[in-house]
Amino acid sequence: MKKLLRHLVDWITLPVLRFSWADRFARFLSYQLRRATRRKVELRLSALGTYGNEVVDGPFKGLRYPPPTQWASCRFEKIIGAYEHELHGLVRRLSTEKQYDLIVNVGAAEGFYTAGLAMLFPKAKIVSFEADEESSRFCLNLCRINQVRERVETRGHCSAEDLCALKPSGRVLVWMDIDTGERPVLDPAKVPWLRFADILVELHDCLEPGLTPLIRGRFAATHHIQQFTSSGLEYALYPLLRGLPFNEIEALVGDDRRGLQDWLYMEPMSSAAI
Repeated sequence: MKKLLRHLVDWITLPVLRFSWADRFARFLSYQLRRATRRKVELRLSALGTYGNEVVDGPFKGLRYPPPTQWASCRFEKIIGAYEHELHGLVRRLSTEKQYDLIVNVGAAEGFYTAGLAMLFPKAKIVSFEADEESSRFCLNLCRINQVRERVETRGHCSAEDLCALKPSGRVLVWMDIDTGERPVLDPAKVPWLRFADILVELHDCLEPGLTPLIRGRFAATHHIQQFTSSGLEYALYPLLRGLPFNEIEALVGDDRRGLQDWLYMEPMSSAAI
């Protein structure tokens, strides 16, 4: 009976899923199922007292979040210290080797890096660009909770002209994630002071092919460039994941990215401050 039922389901669904609209709808349902599972597991772990509001691992350990009644992207991954784990070694190195006067976070979203970098670099001023107003409000609240608000200035959309107008002095770090917006913004021909800044940029060739070689080419003559590529998470490193079935683990920390992507960390060959 089960075999017959399986053949019947295959006969109905497989031909339908060949249509692009059906494929998109199935992907949407799968995504919604992951969201529902994530919420259910987060509530269960919160009730058990094992999942709270403070980052427990990673370079931003100790960063505090508002209660989960306020939505934040990738909250679970950030709390357990798994979010963008590929960059953790770099962030730790920068926090021990560098001192910045200004950190420019372009594409700040809800402020994870704005608040986290402000905590790691207590002498730095932070300029945080985020076009979405709701995300920007969350960012300010996150900065208040973590007592760094007085050093953070929030702004909206960032263009190359906005970046150029900063005219910073001293040691500068640019931390950028603007979902294919790098092409018009991250350009030393338009923003000359970028030639002397440390830059971390998340690139999205899976959305716009050719971005990584384009940005690398723009800075090859002025910067030492290190490339990081997204990689799978080693689940065993995170105690809170132990004892959970794989469907729940995937819902909590599964990668929502469209494909493999890269980050470039670019450090100026000249050590002189701007």
